[in-house]
Amino acid sequence: MHSRTFNYLRWAALIAFCIVIFVFSSFRADESTSQSNRIVDAIIEFVFTDFEHKPLPEQAAVTSLLTVLVRKGAHFSEYALLASLAFMAFYGIKSSFLRWFSAVGFAFLYACSDEFHQTFVPGRSGMIRDVIVDTSGAVFGALIACFIAVFLTARSIIKNYKNM
Repeated sequence: MHSRTFNYLRWAALIAFCIVIFVFSSFRADESTSQSNRIVDAIIEFVFTDFEHKPLPEQAAVTSLLTVLVRKGAHFSEYALLASLAFMAFYGIKSSFLRWFSAVGFAFLYACSDEFHQTFVPGRSGMIRDVIVDTSGAVFGALIACFIAVFLTARSIIKNYKNM
């Protein structure tokens, strides 16, 4: 594929995913909660065969824990992917560390703007702890992308060295 086309695709993927995050953040609180609850219910149904027979306090504790894991896991994973896409889009930055730092910085700023955006959505609020979870995901995602890039570069160098 032509490198200019590939460059456009990298940026298009990053922009498209930013739009996806924006759309999810635009859901009212009740819609967001409903989405999370459907996922939690599916996990409970898959993992526990006798959940309805467990004591109510245990059901409430499991449901509460899974809700937090699902919601924060969604934050973590979506920003891991965002930072990975940013790392790829910032291909022009040759230093892996600067590219990683730029990708994480971009994701952090987007997380801040996303939480600010949520303050305008009925029933939602911006939360610093979500920015922290988002940024943690971004650090992880950018690290994975950086390791993959370094590995592919090293593999290419070794391959070229063997062909000399």
